[in-house]
Amino acid sequence: MIKGPSKTEANYRAVMLDSSSSLKEFSMDRKKYYKKYILNETVEDKDSQASIMGRVVETLLLEPELFDQRFYMSACMSSPTGLMLEFVESLYRNTKNATNEQGEVIRSFEEISKDAYTESGFKIKYEAVISKFVGSDAEIFYYEIRQVRANNLTVITVQDIANAEKIVQELKTNFATKDVVNLVKSVRYDVLNQCQIEGYEVAGHTFKSMMDKVIVDHNERTIQVYDLKCTWSVENFYEEYYLYRRAYIQAYLYWRAATSLTVDTESSYYGYQALPPKFIVCDSTNYYNPLVYALSFDDLGDAFLGFEHKGKKYPGVEQIITDLKWAINNDIWNISRDNFQNSGLVKLK
Repeated sequence: MIKGPSKTEANYRAVMLDSSSSLKEFSMDRKKYYKKYILNETVEDKDSQASIMGRVVETLLLEPELFDQRFYMSACMSSPTGLMLEFVESLYRNTKNATNEQGEVIRSFEEISKDAYTESGFKIKYEAVISKFVGSDAEIFYYEIRQVRANNLTVITVQDIANAEKIVQELKTNFATKDVVNLVKSVRYDVLNQCQIEGYEVAGHTFKSMMDKVIVDHNERTIQVYDLKCTWSVENFYEEYYLYRRAYIQAYLYWRAATSLTVDTESSYYGYQALPPKFIVCDSTNYYNPLVYALSFDDLGDAFLGFEHKGKKYPGVEQIITDLKWAINNDIWNISRDNFQNSGLVKLK
C-alpha cells in the first residue's frame, strides 16, 4: 500500500495501470480510452462547474497544502457562464489545435473565433458575440486558460474559492458528515486521505486506485472507504450520478482495493474486513444538505455482475474487464467484442 506523502498524485498517475476512471471511460467511450491510454494522446475532459468545485473542495478538505499545485487564481471575480463559457472553451480548443510545435498559432483569430461561435450554439450574430467578448472577463479567462492548462492547472475564481470554503465548512459541521470528515488518527483509528493502492487484481486484470478517505477501525477490524462527490443533485445522486456516470464501477474497484489489504499477509490490516464503500455527496452550490450514500454487499454484487434499473441494463465490472482485455489482446477498438463475435449482425431489439 502506498499512502500519503510517500507518493505524489503525479507519480501515481504515471503508473501504467488501469483504474476505475479508465475502466469507466472504456465502458462509455472506447475511442476515448484508445486515444488516452493506448496511444497516450492528450485528451482533455470537459469540466463541469460541479466537477471543478468538487476538486477544489476535495483539495481544501483533504490536501490543502497542494492547492497551489492544482489551481490558478483568476483575475476575474467569476468565470463565464452559459453560452459564453461554451464559446470560450471552444475558442481555447480551436486555438490549441491551431498551435504548431513552435507555439505559434497558425490560423487567424477571426477564423478560430468563427469556428468557436458555430460550436457554442449562440443564436445572436457573430459580431454581437465578439463585441461582448472583447475587453470582458471572458476574454481574460480565455487567455488565462491558454496560459495555465499546459501546466495542468485549473483556473478558478475568487467566487469559486468562497463557495468551496463554505462547502468544506458545511461538511465539517453538518450532522450527516462531521463525524467522518473530522475524524483524526488515534489509537483506535487510522485515517488515510488519498490512499493509494496499486497492483491488485480483479477478474484477471491489474488495477490501481486512489481513494479520497479510508478509515480503519482497529477495534472492529474493519476498513471503510469514503469517496467525496460534489454534484448539483444531492438527493437524486443514485440516478443522476451513480448510474448516469457509472460510479458503481468506482465503488466496486475501491472495495476490491481495500479488500486486497485484508488478504495480504504483509499488510497491517491482514484479516480485517473491507466494508462496502460510502459516498459523501455535497451540493456544488452549497444549498442542499450533504448526504452519505451507503452501498450494501448486494449492491457490490450487482456492480460486478451487472444489473437493470427502470428497463435499462448496466454492464457489470466483470463484463467490462472481459471486453477490455479482449480489445487489448486483439488490438481491436472500433467494434465491441459482442458485435465482432456476431460478425457485425445485431438484433434490432
